[in-house]
Amino acid sequence: MDTELLKTFLEVSRTRHFGRAAEALYLTQSAVSFRIRQLENQLGVNLFTRHRNNIRLTTAGERLLPYAENLMSIWLTAKKEVSHTSQHNELTIGASSSLWECMLSEWLVALYQQHKDLQFEARISQRKSLVKQLHERQLDLLITTESPKMDEFSSQLLGHFDLALFSAAQKTTKSELKYLRLEWGPDFQQHETGLISNDGVPVLTTSSAQIAYKLLQQLNGCSFLPVEWAKKREGIYLVPDSTTLSRPLYAIWLQNSDKQSTIKELFKTPLIAQ
Repeated sequence: MDTELLKTFLEVSRTRHFGRAAEALYLTQSAVSFRIRQLENQLGVNLFTRHRNNIRLTTAGERLLPYAENLMSIWLTAKKEVSHTSQHNELTIGASSSLWECMLSEWLVALYQQHKDLQFEARISQRKSLVKQLHERQLDLLITTESPKMDEFSSQLLGHFDLALFSAAQKTTKSELKYLRLEWGPDFQQHETGLISNDGVPVLTTSSAQIAYKLLQQLNGCSFLPVEWAKKREGIYLVPDSTTLSRPLYAIWLQNSDKQSTIKELFKTPLIAQ
């Protein structure tokens, strides 16, 4: 099976348009059409119904879709594993946007200064996606506020950091402010109850601390931000009647990872200032 045929099939199924699929794949539209015909000939079925601009998956196409996604995922993982045999100095680290903005970017700077022989990939995504990537060996190290309960993972508690409500207005209580929800993981949402005003329906939900920070003044809002990070920002203040929450920070990796010794060496560089 030619993986390029599957890749083309997935792009056409995503865009439902041969022209847009061609643009995304940097191919001509005729090349895309030819690849789809090749795949259909190999399988002996039609994968799409074609009526001008109305392109839809056939029943056979719908059935192929999850298999194609899985096969491409396995192929990409295999490519990475094979490439890692000659790239042992490359390490992929994944975390949420807020963790990268508030803590990990400075840590990465320190890592480059202390480990000049290493190359890093800093990957930003939601925790659920990163856990999946770690499980599929597309990720070497996950930094998160919640440790996944999976036997094949090893974990290390790196420390704790404090979250508190901050706003752009001095001496303004939380009942006078609109709530901007910054995502700190599913279990943190349980702690939010009772810590914000009774009608604290978020006017904004984001995974970026920078976005929340930028909109505090414009939206007359408040948001839970890391205390040490917020202290370095201009124009924001601790909400007087807010509660400070301590959050753990974990490092997660596969127990049988061939990068374990390198990963543990990284932790000699403090991630959270003591």
